[in-house]
Amino acid sequence: MADRPGRPTSVPVRISERTWREEVERYALGSVLRRAAERERASLERRGIQRSVLRRCEAEGPDGTSLAGLVKAYVPLGDRPPSERPFGFVFVPGRSQDRLVLTFVAFGERHPRRGTRSVYQRAHKRLHGRYPDEG
Repeated sequence: MADRPGRPTSVPVRISERTWREEVERYALGSVLRRAAERERASLERRGIQRSVLRRCEAEGPDGTSLAGLVKAYVPLGDRPPSERPFGFVFVPGRSQDRLVLTFVAFGERHPRRGTRSVYQRAHKRLHGRYPDEG
């Protein structure tokens, strides 16, 4: 989502308490994952997210995920290389009062160890009601 002259550089983010609980608070208090997400939340709600850190999700992922139209941000947010940011947020873009707004839908590891669902698989389930490998 490249910046264009005259367009705001940040996008407002909506985070429902239920989704936050299900996506972030499933991790133990003090865990690396939970601390990473909690560190970013206040800024996301107060200032939104910089367009420059947003990336489009693959419409059809190699693991069967279908995330056309969604965007992601690597966590911790910033400009470090993606390899140094192992977690991710996934958002659904929408409009409010003729302005782009992102709704938080998933958080987790981008490329977890075998047997753990990725943030992209979790986002797929939120959108489609099932994980990609559940037929």
